Amino acid sequence: AERRRLAAAALATTATAARKFHDMAATTAQVLPAGPTLRLLQYSPAWGAPSVDPRCTKAQAYLRVCGRSYEVEDASAAAPGWSPLLLPVLRDGARAVEPDGLYAHLREGGIDADAKLSAEERAESAAWTALVEERLGLALLYACWAEEDNYAAVLKPAYAQRLPLPLCLYLPWTMRRRALSQLARRGAMGEGVAYRLGGEALEALNTRLAGRGSFFASGASAVDATAFSYLTAVLRCPLPRDTLRAHLKSLPALCSYVEAFSTTFFGSFEPLIPSPETDPRLRPPPLTGRPTAFPYAFGADEGGGGEASEAAAGGGKSSRTPKQRRFKERSRNAVLGALGGALVYAVATDLVGGEEELDEYAADEQQ
Repeated sequence: AERRRLAAAALATTATAARKFHDMAATTAQVLPAGPTLRLLQYSPAWGAPSVDPRCTKAQAYLRVCGRSYEVEDASAAAPGWSPLLLPVLRDGARAVEPDGLYAHLREGGIDADAKLSAEERAESAAWTALVEERLGLALLYACWAEEDNYAAVLKPAYAQRLPLPLCLYLPWTMRRRALSQLARRGAMGEGVAYRLGGEALEALNTRLAGRGSFFASGASAVDATAFSYLTAVLRCPLPRDTLRAHLKSLPALCSYVEAFSTTFFGSFEPLIPSPETDPRLRPPPLTGRPTAFPYAFGADEGGGGEASEAAAGGGKSSRTPKQRRFKERSRNAVLGALGGALVYAVATDLVGGEEELDEYAADEQQ
């Protein structure tokens, strides 16, 4: 009898939980927009920004302006087969869309942040978007990748810790080479040129957005997502040489715009980070079995791992047998050989791609 009573109580509890789950699911279905789940592959957040990369931040901001639900997948945990040089990537059902076609694909599916704009406003929006991406984006590219101190102290470790092995060993260097090539092609390798273009863009944006919550009276649109993504990158990235950030902080109306957009669409506005030295999130994460500084500082020894620490603990003698030491040495050599092969392949591939890219650019100039 006691067993039957417990079984009946368990059945009643299960039925009650099922009804609650059904009610909750029905409520959720009413709140979330209909359609297949969108997944956004991106670089993970940094410094209080939605992503370390402004292009990934823009994709998130665009979807939030549209009120579309989505899921985020960080590049460090992504399945093999993705190119970290082509982020963000949108997975819509079984289809994967790369950056060049991402927004056109969303508009074709009825996810249009400019749906409320008139034809004239759309033309104006395109002009402001070009100003942000071509001028402010170019200045940000110079500040992050051409300034040696900024690259070494902030950008290189920030991207490296968001990539799996062995990509974290060479991809930031590859990204820097591409950024410098782009700056050279556009005649912006000089500090004065890049920061002049960026300063002009900031002043124009400040004039437009002073006292406004968005570019247009109808509310936030695609150009707001673009402006926020680059402005928040300038404002939040704690670069040692922060010429661009100092200029932006001298424009309170523009800073207020960034804060208001972040609060409205991302739910909060975290305090700004003053420098890499005071922010533990910028420091490389510890990797199991390796010194804390690996792979950013080879040869660092924090915590004393390996045979040296074992020998010290054992009074100068290793506890491993000769066979174990030979096995460890061969394993280490195999891993180093695999990493070396991957590095050589990546460098060779990038050199070929870079030459083709420069040849195409030269051909375009001749035409």
